[in-house]
Amino acid sequence: MIFIAILYNIDGFITDAVKDGMMRLVKAIKVSVMCLCLAGCGGGGGGGGGTTASTASTGDSDVTSVGADVAACPDGGVLSISGIISYERVPFSATAGNGLDYNNIQTLPVRGAVIQALGVGDCVITFGVTSGTGTYSLNVDANSSVKIRVKASTASTAGDTWDFDVRDNTSSNGLYVLDGSLVDSGLSNSTRNLTATSGWTGSSYGGVRAAGPFAILDSVYDSIQKVITNVVASVVFPAADIFWSVNNSRASGSLSQGEIGGSFYSGNQIYILGRSNSDTDEYDAHIVIHEWGHYFEDNLSRSDSIGGSHSIGQRLDMRVALSEGFGNAFSGMVTDDPIYRDSSGSQQGVDFRVDVETNAAGADIGWFSEASVQTILYDIYDATADANDAVALGFGPIYDAMTHLDYTSQPSRTSIFSLIDKIQDDNVGSSAAINALVTSQSITSIVDQYGTNETNNGGDANNLDVYKLLADDGMPEQVCSSKTEGEYNKLGNRQFLRLAVTSPGAHNIVATRVSGLASSDPDIRVYLNGSLVFFGSSAVVNSEAVVASNLNVDDYIIEVYEFTNIDSVDGTGGLACFNVTVS
Repeated sequence: MIFIAILYNIDGFITDAVKDGMMRLVKAIKVSVMCLCLAGCGGGGGGGGGTTASTASTGDSDVTSVGADVAACPDGGVLSISGIISYERVPFSATAGNGLDYNNIQTLPVRGAVIQALGVGDCVITFGVTSGTGTYSLNVDANSSVKIRVKASTASTAGDTWDFDVRDNTSSNGLYVLDGSLVDSGLSNSTRNLTATSGWTGSSYGGVRAAGPFAILDSVYDSIQKVITNVVASVVFPAADIFWSVNNSRASGSLSQGEIGGSFYSGNQIYILGRSNSDTDEYDAHIVIHEWGHYFEDNLSRSDSIGGSHSIGQRLDMRVALSEGFGNAFSGMVTDDPIYRDSSGSQQGVDFRVDVETNAAGADIGWFSEASVQTILYDIYDATADANDAVALGFGPIYDAMTHLDYTSQPSRTSIFSLIDKIQDDNVGSSAAINALVTSQSITSIVDQYGTNETNNGGDANNLDVYKLLADDGMPEQVCSSKTEGEYNKLGNRQFLRLAVTSPGAHNIVATRVSGLASSDPDIRVYLNGSLVFFGSSAVVNSEAVVASNLNVDDYIIEVYEFTNIDSVDGTGGLACFNVTVS
């Protein structure tokens, strides 16, 4: 795969960039200058700093953008240019709560990144991938003008395959790159080392934040390695983009303006915060890996999570609790560090932290708690024995369960019940130890994917059974939707019924108000093995009906909820109970 590039200017970018002290527009490329460039949608690009063979950086850095591909240079010759590609990582302070520690910046290798030797006009002479220690070696012709470019991109095309790019959503989705200088290759082998610097000048970001994209890439690379080193068969990772910008803030609005609301994953795209003195996440490895964990669920496993706001102490929809708890635990598994930290504030000087290994406690633990989920999953993984933890399976069995067809095509919705049920089935010898973890989190011993026999109702009897049983005989089953714990994705907003169809063909599924809100708006969703097959969301008052034209003899899941409990409008909603029938 050859990456080729053409330079162009970034219109309308300079004002905000200069204000943040991080980027400048294109200038004439000089031998003594290192570039962090931005590549447009079709090619390379991103931020600056570093040294080349016999050429030191002036401390100046240019921002460029790379557009459509151009013709490649002639093939490389017999001389080699080799070296080490590095980036600066700002670690967390050793003192809890003190955020990032700019007094102890670390220089680390850029691993598994796409690297190119470019000729005049940025034609591609040859390319490769940096090693696990950041080294590279590329062959070029003697006495030719060559510069080295490393992309904020990691890719593999044989065996385990992947393709992840770090791009700037506030600059035409350009791909970040780090450029060396255009220097004559001479008559003998040479060394050129590049370093992406942090841009920190002592009390603020006064230089180009070249290291940011490569810090993110390094966390993604760690995530990939955690997976491929724990499985036997080759893994195919669908391509995905990670979007980071120094403009990315907690404001919600236009993604192209950096108003991303917070770091998040959606549809094979990960967005990462970068606004300094507010909330930056490029050095928060647990945040990046957590979001990549959602990518993993979505592409290699299965997630039924409906997303939305969440926190450790909330009682959540069981699908959300599983997904968020897994993301937290996975970040600890990849880093082998259970202390989840998130920096923010002035000079990135404070941080939120939680120990995912510490047993969650209090009234809010249970099958609806991401804190309970993260504790259970991390304790299944790690080898450190603590209270109620006598199991140490590592990541392999968790991966095997999450990627198995029995899990990805299960009739139930994804939850701690369905995942633990599969892990126990695969690891019978550890079943008792796993159940000890489960019961320590106020979850009844898991006997199946449906949470049958669960006794923890989270403070509301309407939340049990987890799945109400419904027959296709016209007999009603009552469910109640509430907003006691909040709206949209909280425990009690949505109720689930398990329908075992015994007579194939057309069926009428009806939800009718019986108590609660005087004027209700019930909605119905029907799932088969994880896929939405029918839904009803009319505005008919106090009733909803779905004509399911072709139900087979199979197990279906029906989700029923009061719309005003999931519309995120505080002044609406409340307790609404419905009789649900299938005939």
